[in-house]
Amino acid sequence: MGRWEHALALPDLVVSSVSSDEPVLLRETVKHAMVARKNRALLLMDLGVPRNIDASLADLYNVYLYNLDDLTEVVRQNRAAREEEIPRAEHIVDEHVMKFLSWQASVELVSLLDVLRTRVKEERAAFLRERMEMLTHFRPEEREKMELLMDELLEKMLMRPAEKLRNEKKLQKKIQNVDALRDLFLDDRERS
Repeated sequence: MGRWEHALALPDLVVSSVSSDEPVLLRETVKHAMVARKNRALLLMDLGVPRNIDASLADLYNVYLYNLDDLTEVVRQNRAAREEEIPRAEHIVDEHVMKFLSWQASVELVSLLDVLRTRVKEERAAFLRERMEMLTHFRPEEREKMELLMDELLEKMLMRPAEKLRNEKKLQKKIQNVDALRDLFLDDRERS
């Protein structure tokens, strides 16, 4: 067994890139090595220019020969496959951006509703304090019940628009509506 046959008996992959005008790995050499390998598959990658491996050995059983042109084609095919996936990837990104923006609008809505609730309760308390002398003919438990009814009414008035906003499918409209509510009900110090 020659040097090449012995060297080719073990590896399953051989990469060749030497400076030579003639092929350094010939058909007969690989044919003898395949006998020693018991025809176990052998992958040869010829990166040499000019070619380092005899192209005629590619038809040997269980020998797979690839050169720079083959690798360039694989790269081209992989690039084309990746480019075909770009629209799908963009769709996934757009979908997640929309979900995030929708979540963000919902968070802003919850925050706005909390501020509005606080403001409405403060306004209700101020309203009752100003009119307390007119309510002297009511017993304390009746006044408390009246306050609870007012709270219930105010909460109901806040919940209906909030539900409409939560169920709004068009994100841009949802964001515009949250901004409109903020502009309508809050002063500058409460907006920040």
